[in-house]
Order: sequence, then C-alpha cells, then structure tokens
Amino acid sequence: MPYMSANSYFGLAAESTYGTAASISTYTPIGNPKIATGLKWLDDTDFRGSPVMHYDQVPGVRADKFEGKTFMYTDVYPNLIRAVLGGTDSVSSSVHTIGVGNFPNQGSQAPSYTIINNSVDGTYQLTASRCVELAIAFNADAAVETTFSFTGNAASVVASATPNESTQHLIPSWNCSASINGASVAVVESASIDIKRNTAPIHTIGSQTPYNNFQGPIEVSGQLSLVVEAGEPYFNQALTRTQIPIIFRFTDPATGYYVQFQMSNCQLEDPVIDQAKAYISLQAKYIAIANTTDAISGYSPIISKTYNNIATAY
Repeated sequence: MPYMSANSYFGLAAESTYGTAASISTYTPIGNPKIATGLKWLDDTDFRGSPVMHYDQVPGVRADKFEGKTFMYTDVYPNLIRAVLGGTDSVSSSVHTIGVGNFPNQGSQAPSYTIINNSVDGTYQLTASRCVELAIAFNADAAVETTFSFTGNAASVVASATPNESTQHLIPSWNCSASINGASVAVVESASIDIKRNTAPIHTIGSQTPYNNFQGPIEVSGQLSLVVEAGEPYFNQALTRTQIPIIFRFTDPATGYYVQFQMSNCQLEDPVIDQAKAYISLQAKYIAIANTTDAISGYSPIISKTYNNIATAY
C-alpha cells in the first residue's frame, strides 16, 4: 500500500557539538516537508573512439537540503529564529530575546541543527544543518506562515523517534499588530519578512561530507501592502532616504503568547499605487538596514522577542 503523507512528522534541535546528533524534545508541525539529496555525480566523458558521451559515473561530494513550511507555534518557533539569526537566547520572565550572532572568532555562525523528518517510509536524520533562509508571510484573512530551508550533511535513516508535538495554536493575522515609524498602524493588509543567510557547504579533499555548512552575512527584506488613507506618508518615504522603524508582533489570541520582530532602520522602496480595487492601496518593498539598536553587539538589521511561558533557553 502507498504511504500517507499525513503520517509524517518533523523536529529539530540545536547541536552541542557540530555534526553530533542532538536529542529533540518538542516536534514542530510542518507542511510540505521535502528532502533533496545533493549528491554530485562525476561524469566520465573522455573520448574513447566511440560516438558516445557517458562512459562512467562516480559519486562526488554530497550535501542535502531540507525545506518545509509551518505556522507560528510559539513553543517551538524560537528554534527557527535562532537557526537563522544565530544569536544566543537571552531569557527573562519567559521572554526569549534572540538577535544576530556576532562571534568573529567562530565565524559568526548560528548553531548547527539536527533535523528529523519521518516520511513514514523511513526516519531520516540530517546533522550539521544550518538555516539557508526563513520567510514569514501574513495576510489579514489568513494565518501567519513561515517557509524555511536548511542545508546539512547527507540524510541517513535512523531508528524511529517518538514525536512530542507542539501544543500551541497557530496565530491568525487578524490578531497581529504593526508599528511603522514609531506609531501603531491599522492599514497593513499583508506583509512579509525575508531573512536570508546564503548558507552553502564547504567541501575539502578527503571527505564526501562537507567540511562545514557555512552561513554568510544576514540580509533582511520584505514587502508591504497598505490601505491608502488621507495624508499617507509611505509613497514619499519610499522615494527619499527615510529609514524608519518597523515592528511586527504576532500574538496568539487564545494564550497571549507572541513572536515579535523589530527592524529599527527600514528603507521603503519601489512604491506602487494600486487602483484595481474599490479602494486605493499601496505596495512597497523594504530593506532592513543594519543598526546598533537591534544588535546584541556590533550591527544588526533585526532582533526578535518571543513570549511563550517557557523559562529555559533554546
């Protein structure tokens, strides 16, 4: 009989030692999980007197990729935040503050993660995984959703795990809030936050496995769709050097738990006045500029806070 995708489960946890599998305590509900094996085949095409192209193929280096999407469950979501931002988790009264990791002597790398993906046919494990990108999208009539991807060492089949799934609720966008340029606004129809680390494997001789799955410097950007009211400033701000703070807070209406992202210097760009609907709206892109306000040390374009009634650090 075919396997049913609905029986799948996924979890991740930070590794204490790079490449050494970590124990996963709470699993994250996931949609559309996918493992892509990154084995590079070496093709022997040297001429041998015959009109053919492929004489042999030998396995080369390998680094696998994992991707999926999830709603914003506050008890497990800080794992994804720390995986992309990289900073340590500073906890006070169950508020988890995670910023960009700035560790020059350690390559400013986020922790490596162990990923478990049970697709029913087998329980696949990727160690030494680092986040490539995290993209958050929210529309007024939908739930807050995150897509993400990791690159890691080759997936191996391990003994089946016992999942302990998140117990939190997804967060509807109608209960979220936005602050732009220091003032709460009620005109945001939809928005996105795209956090990229441009992670890629480093291969060296002597091993088919990557020497390191290495993250690059962080980039944060996004888009906004806004209802246009009298005196709206955003069109002009997108055409002049006007770096403004943008804060999004995503709150679970059932518990009051929340996830917040603060970007203290944002430049709006590429404004478009949209008159296709009964009311006028404006779409604009933004770039989060590095600043000291959002930094634990040095500069950073973003910082996050999560309140979830969990007192231990991630």
